[in-house]
Amino acid sequence: MAGPPKRSLAMERMTKLEMPFKRVDDLNILSKTRDDLQAWIINNPPQATEAMQELALAQKFFSIMLDITANLMENTNTKHLMEVIMQRTAELIHCDRCSIFLYDRASNELRSHVFDICEDGRVSEEQNAVTFSASIGIAGHVATTGETLIIPDAYADERFNPEVDYKTGFKTRNILCTPIFDNHSDVIAVTQIINKKEGDFNKRDVNSLKVFASYCGLAMHNARLHDQVQQDARRQQVALEMLSYHTRAHPKEVEALSTATISQDLSLQLRSITFDPLSIDIDDTLVAARTMFIDSGFSQKFRIRPDELSAWLLCVKRSYRDVRYHNWKHAFNVAQFVYAALLTTQVGTYFSDLEKLSVLVAALSHDLDHRGTNNTFEKKYSTPLGALYSTSTLEQHHFDRAVTILSTEGQNILSTLPSKQYEEAIKMIESAILATDLGCHFSQRKKYKDIVDNGIFDPQNRRHLDLLRSNVMTAGDLSAVTKPFPAQRHVAELVYSEFFDQGDLERALGARPEDLQDLMNRQKLSDLPKMQAGHTYFINIIFQVGFIDFVASPVYETLASHFSDLEVLKLEVARNRRDWEQLCEQGPYKFCTPIEILTARTKSDLVGEMAKRAEERLSASSDTVTA
Repeated sequence: MAGPPKRSLAMERMTKLEMPFKRVDDLNILSKTRDDLQAWIINNPPQATEAMQELALAQKFFSIMLDITANLMENTNTKHLMEVIMQRTAELIHCDRCSIFLYDRASNELRSHVFDICEDGRVSEEQNAVTFSASIGIAGHVATTGETLIIPDAYADERFNPEVDYKTGFKTRNILCTPIFDNHSDVIAVTQIINKKEGDFNKRDVNSLKVFASYCGLAMHNARLHDQVQQDARRQQVALEMLSYHTRAHPKEVEALSTATISQDLSLQLRSITFDPLSIDIDDTLVAARTMFIDSGFSQKFRIRPDELSAWLLCVKRSYRDVRYHNWKHAFNVAQFVYAALLTTQVGTYFSDLEKLSVLVAALSHDLDHRGTNNTFEKKYSTPLGALYSTSTLEQHHFDRAVTILSTEGQNILSTLPSKQYEEAIKMIESAILATDLGCHFSQRKKYKDIVDNGIFDPQNRRHLDLLRSNVMTAGDLSAVTKPFPAQRHVAELVYSEFFDQGDLERALGARPEDLQDLMNRQKLSDLPKMQAGHTYFINIIFQVGFIDFVASPVYETLASHFSDLEVLKLEVARNRRDWEQLCEQGPYKFCTPIEILTARTKSDLVGEMAKRAEERLSASSDTVTA
């Protein structure tokens, strides 16, 4: 059984501090009855007076501590917090001045600026910052040794540095000085009180100052954390502004896209669920994507401004990285499939136009900023994304990026929707994008299959419609297996090339070849078309025929059972499977995609040191594929 949580060093120090007054138990008055207490007060005036003074001091001390604690909770401004603590210290100890010297360990210097309290409790208006070496002076000694010092006669102590007095015109008589520690027990500052008004500094003063110094340490630590968070937030905002600037389309680009058109023949082809992605050039995909919104009637029905639609599409395209497969062309292919399925097949009869629009937006956005690695990689190597999202790491990032683009002025194609419809659209976009996580797909596929096989699909049941929408998104994401074999083979080679890139990266990060999944191992290239039977999870489906059998085919088989006009998809998958089997019989696999495409350096940015450590993969990768 786990023990209590370990306390921090700061907490350990605070629990060991002595209070600057006697405890009530030590005064021996709680155990007395009312009559005994009255008699004790009459018969022991000195002890009674001392008890009253101690209780009054304790009351004042706790009142001050409550005020300091309230300020700690309500304020993160270091200057204000230090002023409050030092003012309260001066009130309790009755001294002329309190100061805090910040200690810079790197330069071994002490600096006092605004943390100076005058004898009447007001903050000094003296604005001259005093900086001096920590190798000299009382404060320097405390900073470098961590000791607490009481100096009854400042000028009689050889460690006293009168330089501050000379600069400020102040006359120092006696000094009490103690260090301020951070959470790691390192000295970060020194607090010093000067010229006690009555007598010399004593142990009670030392205990009081140590308590206040501990709170100063907490205040400075919390303030630094807050400042760091604010600084990080500012950096993030600058990065977002820079990213927005570079992804935002130029007005001339927006105008050019808004006035461009595609042929009537291509417009009709886009409505086919068996559309060949090799039949459209990458330069025409933006215009084709825009055509989908116009020909579907979504632009007119939802009053999407032409310039906003063009600006949004251009930004979405630019937000895809130059990875081998999960790029803008893949996003366009997925969007074209769901566009055709929702507008020309029986599937579309179950969804409203708002749902269709949301799914189309999700399809174009579903892999935004994909890095060419999978969720397992992001978690295994503790990337920033892996730390940010606990589940469906990449898919959640894709959705967040989609919302960011939609939230940008001039790019929000949903801005004319009433607030309720807008919220519904965002939720459907999120659901559709998260549905593309194959790690979550299998359970969703089984639920949908059970409903279809038992003939209980209910179009009025929201859960049934959500399952259908999720499976349509997955069908779009995997739709390359339904295309003519040259297109299917080209896409498969890009997919595995991206997998091999991840494997190369993992090897550069220290993974052994035998530790890699086969589909990540470039040495297994010749086994691409083979089937590895007996595995039911995506992580173990290594070769293309196995992928078709265990991942792709079940999706289209269930959809074909539900909708007769989707039977063609099941037949196309079966045909592609036969073509892959034929390749198995032809010996070692040879890529048909040009080697320079499969091994070319991409613009995708790897994370931090990963890029440097993976540089050496380029020549080795090229040599392996060529062989």
